[in-house]
Amino acid sequence: MSAILGKNGKPMRWIADMYTTPAHDSRPKEVLVCTDADVAAQVADFIVREMKQNPFTEVGRKITEANSYDPEEQAKEWNALPWYAKFGGPPNFGSIAAGKKSAAYVLWAERVAPEHKWDHKPQIKKLLSDRGGEKLFNNGWHKYGQHDYFYDIWSNIHYGYVGAAVGFDAAELINGAGLAQIGSDAYRDMNGKKWPAMQNHPENGPWPASADDIPDHISIQLGIDLFARVIPGALTTDLLLGSVAAVPVPWGKGQDHAKEMHRCAR
Repeated sequence: MSAILGKNGKPMRWIADMYTTPAHDSRPKEVLVCTDADVAAQVADFIVREMKQNPFTEVGRKITEANSYDPEEQAKEWNALPWYAKFGGPPNFGSIAAGKKSAAYVLWAERVAPEHKWDHKPQIKKLLSDRGGEKLFNNGWHKYGQHDYFYDIWSNIHYGYVGAAVGFDAAELINGAGLAQIGSDAYRDMNGKKWPAMQNHPENGPWPASADDIPDHISIQLGIDLFARVIPGALTTDLLLGSVAAVPVPWGKGQDHAKEMHRCAR
């Protein structure tokens, strides 16, 4: 098949989604062909590297160790000790577990807080701006296939994936994100001299999950589900992009969404 050439004489790619011509319509049509790059694939390459390595960083290992403490198992080990090793009575394994869980929360919050190491939005903006300036960053909207994706999704996917990898359960991650959103919204409102308002999205689940942005919630759950299917050593960019592409439009609700049909020259 011969290539379709554009006005510049270069071959163009034909992209179609759901907008097709009825079989009985034989009138000539102008074919609009998109030549925009799949910039979201570049972002996916970056975030996959982060998702593969961050569970095994020094902080990641400390969080995993803290989350792995099992007071019942520790009590069994203590009970199995010889009698002379039990003088003074057993440690308070419940208190130790609570202290380790608190330490895990503190370490995690420090990593994922806005502008901190595992908040990737500033890093993604710099990555793309360094490669192609503001035009490549494109106000945070990046094409993959036939859709545009907002760049908020990537760090939230990382949050869910890495959070699960270091031992937090889904409820801890989702409710923690909801509580963080409450704090962020309150800070924004008070700075704007407005009475703090809390979001309410029952589709996310009960409070505090309901207080999170819907696109963020969807992204976090995607990361959690992806870890359940694929361990870090087996994770690839193609696997992540496949999961992202499978999320239906609009990846949110109303104006608060993260996925839409691609618009050329956006």
